[in-house]
Amino acid sequence: MKKYLLKTTFILGLILSTIICSFGQSRLQDKSKYIDVDGARLFVRLVGSGEPLIIIHGGPGMSHDYLAPQLIDLLAKDYQLIFYDQRASGRSSGVEDTTRLTISQFVNDLDILRQQLEINRLNLLGHSFGGLLAMYYAVSYPDNVNKLLLIDTAPASWELNFPYFRKTISERQTELDRQELSNLNSKIDFETNPEIMDRYLKIYFKPFFKNSSLSQHLSLGIDKNWSSNFNVTNDMVWNSLGRYDIHEQLKNINSPTLIMHGDFSVLSIDGAKEIERMIRNSTLVILKDVGHFPYIEDPKRFNKTVRDFLKKQ
Repeated sequence: MKKYLLKTTFILGLILSTIICSFGQSRLQDKSKYIDVDGARLFVRLVGSGEPLIIIHGGPGMSHDYLAPQLIDLLAKDYQLIFYDQRASGRSSGVEDTTRLTISQFVNDLDILRQQLEINRLNLLGHSFGGLLAMYYAVSYPDNVNKLLLIDTAPASWELNFPYFRKTISERQTELDRQELSNLNSKIDFETNPEIMDRYLKIYFKPFFKNSSLSQHLSLGIDKNWSSNFNVTNDMVWNSLGRYDIHEQLKNINSPTLIMHGDFSVLSIDGAKEIERMIRNSTLVILKDVGHFPYIEDPKRFNKTVRDFLKKQ
């Protein structure tokens, strides 16, 4: 009789704990809205609760979608993740006025977003180009940044960025993938067909991963607006940067800074090391056997490193 009661109690407890877990996950706050910023409307998504952490996506011209699934799963239970699509990217407007597709405008947009969200000092997590934008922001508004997280960031100069990037992509791409990319690019509806663009980018991103098959785990969120805006935004913003170099300006950043970089990244480790050298209160963490997307390739270490950094006083 006692054994039966114990077994029944155990089963009931297991069922109850499962229901509570499911109920807790279903209550995860997930709200979206648009915020007007100087001639454009930015799409903003707030997920989870706790200390705010603004997520800055790469590209330029991509959207927050490729970061959202994994970061929500890893961090949203303890932090309020604030995703946004940059001007003329994803669901945000602004592509009509190409004169505003500049790095200085993107910095200004981010500060208006900060004000609209009523956050005095930001925790910024920038990935790829998003890391470069985060650095430009922190240089312009050092007192508005609490903590800075640069996840496989673009280097702080053209010289440390593009020569290595282009060489590495060229060396890692297979001839078969090159041919497939060329075939997709030649299609008449290449820029307006989300399925073709999604296929193209998942092939293009294969060299960005140590295990190239993981490129299929990217949730790019591509629709017709995304496809048609991407090339315009990407070209205009990089053109606005020119042969940039902000290494000396990085000395103005006072906030604690985490630099996380994969040892198999398509962006140079030398670039990450130079950022660490210039930002006085910074720490570089190099992840072994990881490429450009550490939150997909090594989620456990990514999660622990980010959480330890954010908790540290």
